[in-house]
Amino acid sequence: MRRIVAWSEMFVLFVLLYVGIPWTGSTIDGFLRIPPWPSPIRWIGAVLLVVGLVGLAWCFALFVRVGRGTPNPTLPPKALVTVGPYRWTRNPIALSHAAALFGLSLVLGSVSAAAIVVILAIPVHIAMVREERTLESRFGDAYRAYKASVPRWFPRPRQRQS
Repeated sequence: MRRIVAWSEMFVLFVLLYVGIPWTGSTIDGFLRIPPWPSPIRWIGAVLLVVGLVGLAWCFALFVRVGRGTPNPTLPPKALVTVGPYRWTRNPIALSHAAALFGLSLVLGSVSAAAIVVILAIPVHIAMVREERTLESRFGDAYRAYKASVPRWFPRPRQRQS
């Protein structure tokens, strides 16, 4: 039952994000008479949307299969997930959401929705810093080693071997 509740809460969050941000952005665009993005930018948005949604599905599958939990903090993974996109960044779910939401904003042509996604990066960053403390207390040295080797946000370029 707890798992159903956790996934239901995630569904509500998705609806709030993926309906609320575009609706709010479009409302602001209309009020301020901001013209929509031109067509070529909307195609870039479609690519970002798909990449973001695929990233989310991949991360969620890893949380279930490897972590034996959910992406919901009320029922988190029991094991530290360090494979897949977690090899390159400690926050692939947040990055995938950002890509998908920014892409959706571009697809819909909403300049304000895209701005909202960028502004939301600030509280998301603060939440991730707090989450890292929780992960460190839950997983100890394993998380500290992971944290030392994998960047918080953007993957490091691969080192060339000589």
